[in-house]
Amino acid sequence: MSRISHAAMALTLASALSVGAASAQSIPSFGGSQGNALSNATGGAAGLLGGGLPSLSSSSVGNVTGLLSYCAQNNYLQGDSALSATSAVNQLTKKPGVTDSPTYAAGTQGQLQTGNDNMFSLSSLKSGLKTRVCNMVLNKAKSFL
Repeated sequence: MSRISHAAMALTLASALSVGAASAQSIPSFGGSQGNALSNATGGAAGLLGGGLPSLSSSSVGNVTGLLSYCAQNNYLQGDSALSATSAVNQLTKKPGVTDSPTYAAGTQGQLQTGNDNMFSLSSLKSGLKTRVCNMVLNKAKSFL
């Protein structure tokens, strides 16, 4: 290829990447109602493209406990976080009704309750994002103790 062809290809690629980044930045996260509507329509992946992670504000104690168990069993938490997760799960499962909740069962399958009876599957995320969400779940679980 000629020098001009390489330069034209590089410019085209740079333009495509900047347009893609701008589009991704305009996608809402899970926190607002638009984010929930978008995540429902696309399986939730679109909200994560914009850098936003699912909000745990609508997640019940049962769902958070189930998710934390899922995270621990699948090794998405390491070291002290894994120990904290196990301890939190042990304490939270002793609370009345937690393990009887349908959202607990969903959480143990990696389903995050995102509000309005909507669920988001962690299995669709890349490992690094699963770890980030699991750390968020651990922090939320600690707030229930």
